[in-house]
Amino acid sequence: MIREPVAETGLCFLSVVENCESRAAEAEHAHIYGQRSMADVLRWTETTGNPLWKLVQEVEGDDMITSFLPEMWDKMKEAIDRGLKTDGILQGGLNLPRKARDFMVKARRLKESEARTGLLSSYALAVSEENAEGGYVVTAPTCGSCGVLPAVLYYLSYEQRHSDRSIIKALATAGLIGNVVKSNASISGAEVGCQGEIGVACAMAAGAATQILGGSPRQIEYAAEMALEHHLGLTCDPVQGLVQIPCIERNAFAAVRAMACAEYSLLTDGHHLVSFDKVVKTMLTTGHDILSLYRETSQGGLATTFMQP
Repeated sequence: MIREPVAETGLCFLSVVENCESRAAEAEHAHIYGQRSMADVLRWTETTGNPLWKLVQEVEGDDMITSFLPEMWDKMKEAIDRGLKTDGILQGGLNLPRKARDFMVKARRLKESEARTGLLSSYALAVSEENAEGGYVVTAPTCGSCGVLPAVLYYLSYEQRHSDRSIIKALATAGLIGNVVKSNASISGAEVGCQGEIGVACAMAAGAATQILGGSPRQIEYAAEMALEHHLGLTCDPVQGLVQIPCIERNAFAAVRAMACAEYSLLTDGHHLVSFDKVVKTMLTTGHDILSLYRETSQGGLATTFMQP
């Protein structure tokens, strides 16, 4: 069940859903941006001198920054908070225990430098486990990849003390990155495999984190490019058709990778050989080359290996 968004938006991931039946059940919206590629977006930033998030504000209005995105951020935080407070076994028959709370408790015992992986994982698990139980989540860009972006933003907000204002602007940039992919390729696991879900979520989170940490538009693009590139070819083969194995763990690992991509890009001047647009194009062709057995049908890969003796 998709709740009506509080405002019309061109951003690909911004809807709150409950009992998501499809991993690509995001709301469809008409393309309203004149910039159809990341190269177009970067040219806009260079011409105007504005950051990426300003393009979202310019195209979609002040309400996007002052009303819609803050509500989405609140919903993301609520999903994490619910997930961290809940124990037990996930529904569906795999008898998979919830791990988010346990990860957080253990991570809190570690030194700050050692705890990041555990904390990012616990936040990503919290949202993904909420999705597996049919709870409210924000598609980011899909239900199956809903834990990556909230985890990274929550970590930067709660652990690193970045302001909500910075988080909201980063959400706009993340949506812009996802929108470029959706406009030129796909975010559907059924069409291009999990690279289109987890890969895109990781790219969105990496770009958002880079912006929060002070990166330039070129560094943001580079972080997003790396995050998507290193998920190329990732199949979608959920065990028993549930968004649990391997989906939940993938959210955790992608959140950690997103932060790594952000930090890597910040060590550079943002220039690199393979552009984000070229990786998006590659992702689409790679996805079409993946056999249908490995595109959300649960007829191949882990889904079948799991059932074998």
